[in-house]
Amino acid sequence: MKNIIRKSWIIGIIFLFFAASVVPTMGTNIQETYEQPRPTTVFWEDNFDSYDDGSSMHGQGGWKGWDNDPAWTAYVTSDQSNSTPHSVNIEANADLIHEYDGCTSGQWTFTAWQYIPTDFLGQSYFILLSSYEDGMGQDNLWSCQIRFDSDLEVVEAEHGGPNLPLITGEWVEIRVEIDLDADWYEFYYDDDLLEEKEWTAGPNNDYTSILNIGAVDLFANLASPVYYDDMSLEGEATSADLECSGDLNWADIETGSTQTGSFSVENVGAAGTGLNWEITDYPSWGTWTFTPSSGTGLTPEDGPLTINVEVIAPSETETEFTGSVRIVNTDNTGDYCTIDAFLSTPLSHSYPFLERLAERFPLFAKILEALI
Repeated sequence: MKNIIRKSWIIGIIFLFFAASVVPTMGTNIQETYEQPRPTTVFWEDNFDSYDDGSSMHGQGGWKGWDNDPAWTAYVTSDQSNSTPHSVNIEANADLIHEYDGCTSGQWTFTAWQYIPTDFLGQSYFILLSSYEDGMGQDNLWSCQIRFDSDLEVVEAEHGGPNLPLITGEWVEIRVEIDLDADWYEFYYDDDLLEEKEWTAGPNNDYTSILNIGAVDLFANLASPVYYDDMSLEGEATSADLECSGDLNWADIETGSTQTGSFSVENVGAAGTGLNWEITDYPSWGTWTFTPSSGTGLTPEDGPLTINVEVIAPSETETEFTGSVRIVNTDNTGDYCTIDAFLSTPLSHSYPFLERLAERFPLFAKILEALI
C-alpha cells in the first residue's frame, strides 16, 4: 500500500480559475496466468532460440536445475545448433530438469536432437523419469536412462543394457516412443533401435516406475559439452488444465463501500476430464467474498465458469491497494493462475489550501461553493 497524490476535480477548478490545465494519469491492471500446455498433438516443444545467448536455463521455459537449484543449471549457446541460432550446452555439473503433467496414458513420442563433439570426454546422460519431485533425490522414479560414453565409444541403456556405436561430430535424433496404455517404450538413436521394454521396469528392471511421463533430465555428469536442440513431446493431454480470465479493478472507491466484480475459470484440458479447483490466496486488505470459492468436476465441455466477487473497501483514504487472487488446480498445484486486483480510495474532504485561497479570493469562494 502506498499513499497517492491525486488531483480531484475541485483542485482542477483552481487551475481553471488561474487559466491552467491538468492532464490526469491512469494506471494499468495486468492479469498473469500460469498453465500447463493445451492438449494438442505437440504437447511441448523447445528449440532454445528465444532465449538470450549465454543465459542460464534455470527459470526459463519451465527448465530448472535438479532440486530447483540454480547450481545445476545449463546455458544457452550459439556454439552449435540444429535450428539456428541456439541450443543448450550440457557440460560439467549441469543437471537440467523439465517437468510434464497429464501424461498418464496413451501414446507419446519424445524427440531431441543431440550433438556430441569429436573431442568429447566423459559420460553424459539422457534420462526420462516417470515421477520427479524437488528434494526427493533417489526416491524419484527413473524409467529410461541412456549413457553416452567417450571411453567405450558407445551409447548404452543402463544398467548393462544394449549399446550402439557413439556418433560424434554431427546432429543425431534421439526418439523415445512410449505407449503408456501397453506399458512399453522403444528408444531409437539415429533411427536405430537401442532398447525396448516395459516403461515401468526402470533402468534396473526393478519395476518401481509408474505409468506417467514426469520429467526429462539432461545430466552432464562432469563430462565435456553435449548439445541438445529441437526437443518435443507429442501426444494428447489426459488431465484437466486450469485457465483464468478477467480482472478486478476499482478506482476512487469510498471507504467501507461494497464493490463487485468477476472473473472466470475454465478447464482447457483433455475432453471429459474434471477440474477440481479452489481459491487459495487473495489480498489481505478489505473483506472478500467469492461465489463460488471452489469447485469440482469442471469439464472442458462446461465452458468458462464465472466467479462473482464482493469486496468491502478498506477504511484508509488516499491509498492504493494492490494484490492478486490465486486459483489452483487442486490435483496439480503447479497448474495455477492469478488475477491482479487493484483498489484506490479517494482523497479526504479537508482542503486547508482551498480554504486559504477562498479567503483571499471571495469570487472563487462563491464559485467553489456553488460547484460543491
